[in-house]
Amino acid sequence: MTRARAQRARGVALLALVAVIGLAASWMLVSRLYAESGGIEAARKQHNAEVLNRAKQALIGYVAQRASRAGEDDPGSLPCPEAAGYFGNPATEGQAAGNCSLPAVGRFPWRTLGTEKLVDASGEPLWYVVASGWAKPNATTNTIINSNCAADPTMACDSGQLTVDGAPRTAVALIIAPGPAFVVAADAAAGCTARAQVRPPAGPLDARNYLECENASVPADAIFVTRGPAGSFNDQAIAVSAAELLPAIEAAIAHRIEREIAPVIRAAYNAPNWGLAGTDRVFPYAAPFANPSTAGFVGTSGATRGLLPLAYMETYPGSGAFCTPGPAAPRCSPTLVSWANAAPSMSYTGVGVTLSASCWYTGPTADGWCWGVYTGLPASLTISGLQSNGAMSLRAIRSGATGTLWWFDLTTFAVATGSAAPLLTLNGDGTFTVRVTAAPPAPAGFAGVLYYMSVPGNATMDHSLLDGRSSSAAPPPPSETSWFVRNRWHELAYYAVAPGYTAAAAAPRACTAGTDCLAVANYSPPPTNDKRALLILAGRSINGGARPSSALSDYLEFGNAAGAFERQPVSTVVDAALKKPFNDRVVVVDSN
Repeated sequence: MTRARAQRARGVALLALVAVIGLAASWMLVSRLYAESGGIEAARKQHNAEVLNRAKQALIGYVAQRASRAGEDDPGSLPCPEAAGYFGNPATEGQAAGNCSLPAVGRFPWRTLGTEKLVDASGEPLWYVVASGWAKPNATTNTIINSNCAADPTMACDSGQLTVDGAPRTAVALIIAPGPAFVVAADAAAGCTARAQVRPPAGPLDARNYLECENASVPADAIFVTRGPAGSFNDQAIAVSAAELLPAIEAAIAHRIEREIAPVIRAAYNAPNWGLAGTDRVFPYAAPFANPSTAGFVGTSGATRGLLPLAYMETYPGSGAFCTPGPAAPRCSPTLVSWANAAPSMSYTGVGVTLSASCWYTGPTADGWCWGVYTGLPASLTISGLQSNGAMSLRAIRSGATGTLWWFDLTTFAVATGSAAPLLTLNGDGTFTVRVTAAPPAPAGFAGVLYYMSVPGNATMDHSLLDGRSSSAAPPPPSETSWFVRNRWHELAYYAVAPGYTAAAAAPRACTAGTDCLAVANYSPPPTNDKRALLILAGRSINGGARPSSALSDYLEFGNAAGAFERQPVSTVVDAALKKPFNDRVVVVDSN
């Protein structure tokens, strides 16, 4: 080989070596950029996951805190998304709308929830979806939310849940990190519309500029996704399910029942009313347990365990207008309290001679009357009637109910009128006696006095706890406990009373700890066996049973379903030996 040829060969080899080194460097650079790109994407997703989880926990905490508040008429309801008019206004953005068309899609209401402005890895504020039945749809319509929202398809809060990634009834809310805008139109794909997203600094706010594919449907529907084609979709979402939200709501409701409902039940039949003396107290009889969505909630004489006796007669307590029974109003019973005997009775003291007496009722729920003639000394006249179901539902003494008095002196022809408030006595079989007593003057002569007296048929009225009207209902305004029945939490409240505290027990009512008081195993603080009355709030269905149901085991767990009451840690873990899963919450109404 000539020297020149050798030099050319070495040059070619050197060029080849340089080319190989260049290719290797290029491969390393591309590999590093690709790895860094993957790392950046992973970091973005991790950041978004952390922010989304913070938003989810804040939402659950906010709902639970609101549900526990006295006066909250929509316990358990979710806030609406940010009001559309607040977009772009730093002073008001992040505030939830007071009501929203459902399902609702908008920006996450961080200011209402009390968090900082939560943004995703691209600096965009989070978005938020609320299912039908879980927020106020307008200013006058209330939500109805309870533990059956995950098991009763007849309730809007169950049937209206979101479909996520093709799975129906998966979520009650969705929180979304929208990701960076697709400046160039995103690729069209199945379920995805190509769109170049424009994100102006002020309104109007268009979800299609932030969300993609099924998440960007206009108008909003109940179908959403958490994944999609890479060239068409970059939303990152976290779902909030009913199963995740309800335990927090149930804990708040149990606390509220303890504060607001138990005292009302405790005070319903107290001395000095109802013929009770001293510090005597009676609890109503239980209604037999039955499907709570169709049960009449009428107590049974002698029953000590079952549903709260919450049958009602009036359109609202104190209205005097009877309710209309039917499938939509299973608790309505217009003749619940009616006269239980053939006619009123009349008794006298201080009367010389009773010349005649006749008594009758003007109707099953109307006034009772007696008339007659007496002679002799100044008299005391008492008219009384027996009414049904005094302890078979919660009743209240009606203020202003009176008996009418009229008498005519047959000697002087003098006429006098008057009225008297009735006295009510609760009887052992759950009936109650209504009495009106009057003291007309002595007759002026031997001819005597002709009298008419009445006993009111409306001496009682529905107790305020029976009222389930919304806060926007017609006057008079609803009671502070209306939320309990209106949100149908009474359908999840199992009731028990010690026999010594029923109407059948001898006065003064009592029970002995460890003998005939109710006992709750693991109750703290001790003692565990001195309970006079209690409620057990059933949590969401965790045994797979559908609701509504006539089986108590579809509501309560372990001993509570068998009548041996107990308190256990709330848990969804399956372990029969440790009595899990378990989500009953025991509320003591009264104890020694």
